[in-house]
Amino acid sequence: MLSLSFRLHRLALAASLLAAIWPAAQAQAPYVPVTKQYGDFAVTNDRHDSLVTLSFRQHGYWPGGAREVVEVRPLKATREGQPMLLAFSKGYTGQGTILIGVQNGEPLMRPISPMQRDSMVRTERDPEWGVPQPGRSEVLLFARDGRALDTGTGELLWFDVPGSVTGDYAPAMLVSVSPDGRRGAYLARKLSKLQIIVATRDDGVAGVLALPPDTYQRWLKPISEAASQQAGAAIKARQGRTDSNRIRRELELAWFGQQFQWKQGKNGWQVTGLGLSSTPPEGKQP
Repeated sequence: MLSLSFRLHRLALAASLLAAIWPAAQAQAPYVPVTKQYGDFAVTNDRHDSLVTLSFRQHGYWPGGAREVVEVRPLKATREGQPMLLAFSKGYTGQGTILIGVQNGEPLMRPISPMQRDSMVRTERDPEWGVPQPGRSEVLLFARDGRALDTGTGELLWFDVPGSVTGDYAPAMLVSVSPDGRRGAYLARKLSKLQIIVATRDDGVAGVLALPPDTYQRWLKPISEAASQQAGAAIKARQGRTDSNRIRRELELAWFGQQFQWKQGKNGWQVTGLGLSSTPPEGKQP
């Protein structure tokens, strides 16, 4: 019995020593940041920092001089055998949402959705990553910026439409891209008139669809009210998206995707919906 008691005492002493040493051993173990490799790009994340560091072929890379990169997302598209990246950079050197690809062996960035300096905090908290087009998830719509991104090819798309198409209150908002990527549909507002404009890449307007007079009251006003309610609820709860304009844009994109579609005809791709179809403007050749 004495021998068994002695052995138990030694085991308890060893366990207490191990418990004392283990935290110290853990504290001394070095933390290795997590690095994800995308071709020759490397994105490193440190748990002690909300930012990531970006490098290309083992050299640090700061896109557009931005020192604060929040997140990097790889795309299906490639350039010179290297994957293209979608990234968001913030701060006073930040560029907003950017597209990164390789050209002549060097990384090259292009801005997609620039930061809004008058609401920098809001923009940084909720970066613009684009809204997948209904039925064509490879196309990301940046409605505030009048651009779209084809994530399969890496091509930035914009269209030859008159007037302003960027900003929270632009008179025309990009809502869809045709299946061939050559035309864009815009929801256009002019006083009390609403219409869909079909614009080409470089040859102006190819189609116009005048929306019914009750479109605003029936569809768009409830969307705007719902956006305001959602933003108000998020502000009250102190969580969620609080930008009512952004919520409204995304709800309008979803509405367009539900009500309209592209149709190929003798006048090229045109938009149909609500029992109507866009047609070339008067005097415009098919």
